[in-house]
Amino acid sequence: MQTLVCSDFPKFKPRSHHKFKKSTPIPYCSLRKTSTNSNWAAISATLFGTGFFLGPLVDGIHSRVNLVEYQNGAIDIGPLHTNIWVPPLLGLFYCSVGLLQLVLDQRLPSEAINSSPEKTAASFIALVLFVELSAELYKAGVADNIEAYILFAGAELIWLLLDKTRLGFALACVVGLCCPLAEIPIMKLFGLWYYPQANVEIFGQGLVSWTMTCYFVYTPFLINISRSIKAIIATANAEERSISE
Repeated sequence: MQTLVCSDFPKFKPRSHHKFKKSTPIPYCSLRKTSTNSNWAAISATLFGTGFFLGPLVDGIHSRVNLVEYQNGAIDIGPLHTNIWVPPLLGLFYCSVGLLQLVLDQRLPSEAINSSPEKTAASFIALVLFVELSAELYKAGVADNIEAYILFAGAELIWLLLDKTRLGFALACVVGLCCPLAEIPIMKLFGLWYYPQANVEIFGQGLVSWTMTCYFVYTPFLINISRSIKAIIATANAEERSISE
């Protein structure tokens, strides 16, 4: 039996080092970060716009009874007596407090971080009625201490009805104390407005003591509207992503 050995056949070596092109991973973190940044930008713009257009209307309740007199930049838009700097300043106020609340919602536990259109509307109605009450008491010549007692009690009641959270109460106290103080450099340096019947003087500038209760009551509305805006924008972005997929 003969054995044939074929030594001339070419030897084929298996190619063990195939180079496959690796697919580029989708940068999920980058996409998520970009989406989050766009959300914050949209929330900020919406809050600023709301304060720019809605804020002067609420502020006009007080200027109607001459609680505050506008100086440099004063303008009249129909029955609304205001100042050209009031809309951007109130836009900044809405944006600052609203974003601060959303950051606190993320950082600190809260009893309730959800809002609804009904709750937002209720807090806005409560704000308008409260500011209207303060204006009518001022117009009627009620003594400052009596008006302060009434408004402080009303502010506490609104917090109990619309918020009831310790975080909301703490934020309302901070806003109520800091915002009247923030008016002092604006009045002293730029002369945009003043209080003709001020009952307290701080750093040589006259203020009305009970205005801090108005800022206190403003806070539940800003809490609810910022949460509502965040929820609306998040829902719209989720629907847009689902459609694109």
